[in-house]
Amino acid sequence: MPANSTTPQGKITVIGIGEDGFAGLSPAAADEIKQAKVIFGGKRHLAMLPGDITGQQKAWITPFQDNMAEIAKLQSQNPVILASGDPMFFGVGNTLTHHFGSENITVFPAPSSISLACARTGWALAECDVITLHGRKPENLRAHLRPRGRIIALSHDGSTPALVAVMLYEAGYGDSKLTICERLGGEHEKITTQTAREWQHDALTRRDDSVIDPLNVILIDLIADQKATILPLGPGLPDDAFIHDGMITKSDIRAQTLASLGVWKGAVLWDLGAGCGSISIEWMRLGGQAVAIEQDGNRCDMIRKNATRLGTPDLILHHTSILQALEAARLENNAKPGHFPLPDAIFIGGGITTPELMEKCWDLLPVQGRLVANTVTLEGEQELFRFYNKNGGTLSRLAVSRLAPRGSFTGWHSLAPVTHYVGVKS
Repeated sequence: MPANSTTPQGKITVIGIGEDGFAGLSPAAADEIKQAKVIFGGKRHLAMLPGDITGQQKAWITPFQDNMAEIAKLQSQNPVILASGDPMFFGVGNTLTHHFGSENITVFPAPSSISLACARTGWALAECDVITLHGRKPENLRAHLRPRGRIIALSHDGSTPALVAVMLYEAGYGDSKLTICERLGGEHEKITTQTAREWQHDALTRRDDSVIDPLNVILIDLIADQKATILPLGPGLPDDAFIHDGMITKSDIRAQTLASLGVWKGAVLWDLGAGCGSISIEWMRLGGQAVAIEQDGNRCDMIRKNATRLGTPDLILHHTSILQALEAARLENNAKPGHFPLPDAIFIGGGITTPELMEKCWDLLPVQGRLVANTVTLEGEQELFRFYNKNGGTLSRLAVSRLAPRGSFTGWHSLAPVTHYVGVKS
């Protein structure tokens, strides 16, 4: 339900406006602005309006979320909202729709800067990874690094291209070509192409007359050099891709565990006893969201470093015990954004013998939610067998052997067998 469901209803019109300003609007969009009693927008957008516009003009305030209350107060006056390009593509239209409900929103989109960038360069938009670094942690870029890939990134500001260039260079992608598109669609449009190596080198000596405009889009044509570590999306990244102290779900077992968890785009995982974070990090690289619970401070540091290095800096980490985390989630009514989003799947990698832990996790899951647990101890196996007899599911024994030196010969070294439980709530 929209957050303001009790406010007086009125139409909210969202109009995308490009660098060509008011003159580039469709007649219908221009008429909406001319007839509006109140107009919200950034100072740059409001400055594009002609002098004969009679509606009250209100510039955005900080923090941005506070503008929702201002719009709600004036909703009965059918306010017009000015936005950049396509408001529904990483834009304010998504925020407004979430807050007021789609039934109260009418959108007049303009071409997005992403579409304009592809039009200028001949890139096929459908073949690119499109991400935003505006207000986001730039390390998210690292999850998209791959040979011959193409990334289109919305910048946070004029410093973003240099920051991206440094990350690419350090990751072994220094020969990648960066095309910086500034103020697309207007008279000050500018397009520049250099390698990441050139960008990161020139950033320290860049002249004042070559400062990058805050309104820029970065097109990255990825080229890996010999220093690059080529990682798949997963599942089952090599163990040495993670910083760990030996407490890690080994890659072969991790691949099966992630398959059993059943990740899908946007799904939320709770990783209990997260260790070095390998399960939750790979879950996020496959498109999900994750909450990691770990009570060991040193391992929490490892999780943070691994999340940054592997392109999942938005991993939610709680340095606490599993039971304390579950109690905190319950007290927060099971759903406090940014803390404990409700799980679609739960993985128990540690603490399996904690009394009633399996039941507490099972109760948190929605219908079709998945509970997966691994153990290498007889006590843990007994707990999984008890829960299996009570709630059903599947139990498997996973055994992996790896080739290893045997004196002057070689032989198979068996890893500890893992008892693997999978339950799907019906």
